[in-house]
Amino acid sequence: MGGEEQRFALDAGDGGGDVPGEGGVRVPVYPFPEEIGRVAGAAARYAEWKGADPGAFPDFEDLRLDRARETCVRAAVERGDGWLSVSEARNVLELAGLQVVEGGVGTTPEAAAEIARELGFPVAVKLASIEITHKTEMGAVKLGLADEEGVKAAFREIRDTLEEAGRADAMEGVLVQPMLRGAAEVMMGMTQDPVFGPVLAFGLGGIHVEVLRDVAFRVAPLTDRDARQMVREIRGHVLLEGYRGHPPADLPALEEALLRLSLLVDAVEEIRELDLNPVFALEPGKGYRIADARIRVGRTDEGRD
Repeated sequence: MGGEEQRFALDAGDGGGDVPGEGGVRVPVYPFPEEIGRVAGAAARYAEWKGADPGAFPDFEDLRLDRARETCVRAAVERGDGWLSVSEARNVLELAGLQVVEGGVGTTPEAAAEIARELGFPVAVKLASIEITHKTEMGAVKLGLADEEGVKAAFREIRDTLEEAGRADAMEGVLVQPMLRGAAEVMMGMTQDPVFGPVLAFGLGGIHVEVLRDVAFRVAPLTDRDARQMVREIRGHVLLEGYRGHPPADLPALEEALLRLSLLVDAVEEIRELDLNPVFALEPGKGYRIADARIRVGRTDEGRD
């Protein structure tokens, strides 16, 4: 049989194809026997997935997604496609019932010190900016500040650092938060795929997501089964269960966070990209806290000129 009579197709292997058989039946052909096992395994996993209970789409009574969408629409219309301010992003997440670290944005040294006084010491002070992502590398994160003078000094140091780098316009102020340590740091995110729409991501947080790339993905909206699988299918899941003396994380709370995030991005089409990193996963029964959040919005087709 000549090569022109053979039609190759992509499959679970990399090099498989098929050839015409009798009666129009096409017979799979593979160059190596191990490819047959890989394809059979993929078919078995697909059959198992297709026959499993797909789960349920939960709802939450405290959602205020109409107000969250108002914030995103207003920002997209007034400023065009771009990132929400730190305060706007925190507000959108809170309207979806997501657990954000306490605190606020201070635009002056005095305002930052007042927020810290209300929270109680020690506190963390970090640059509030939608343009600068890697704050630690710029020296724009100050931890364990024990008094108001330390907070004011941290504000000035961060401002001076940005001025020296020619980035003073990128500073919205500083985000003042209580010092918080969790069982583990995770990340949650979303990006808009041109074909599938909102695609959600979950993985270990901090630098781990960039170095290890241990991330699970699902298309929104999520079912409770999707959320449960996302949390448990990453390789770093062992860290969330408790490892070598480290406490386990509140896995049900992380699952609920993914479900709330799914409902948010499904309802608010203006959200184009979302990055929550790090998210402190606390011990069982204590939930989680979102420390940093970035939300990029854009006008929808019906809102464009």
